Amino acid sequence: MAICQLYLNKGEIFARYGGEEFVFSLSNYTKAEAEELANTIRNHVEKTPMVSPEGEISITLSLGIAEAERGVGETVSSLLNKADKALYQAKGTGRNKVSIYLKGNIGM
Repeated sequence: MAICQLYLNKGEIFARYGGEEFVFSLSNYTKAEAEELANTIRNHVEKTPMVSPEGEISITLSLGIAEAERGVGETVSSLLNKADKALYQAKGTGRNKVSIYLKGNIGM
């Protein structure tokens, strides 16, 4: 969690959503900027093993990105649903990847 919080600006949120799922809430990012941030965090986590009494544990991240659409009454639930679809696309293509929800499509 500490690695993820290093990359957040004031007012942005990183929180556990459930199980092993976490959510970032970012403001004023384009999809390209969000993808760049997600890949930066993903790379940092991948290069920083967790240390346990049994030794180091490698960790990877799969991330799904969704952007709230202006003027369409986007709800938090619908936005999370889009991000979840993108996340499963990232997991389904080999994990440790970033995928973006693109209106009815998912992009890698």
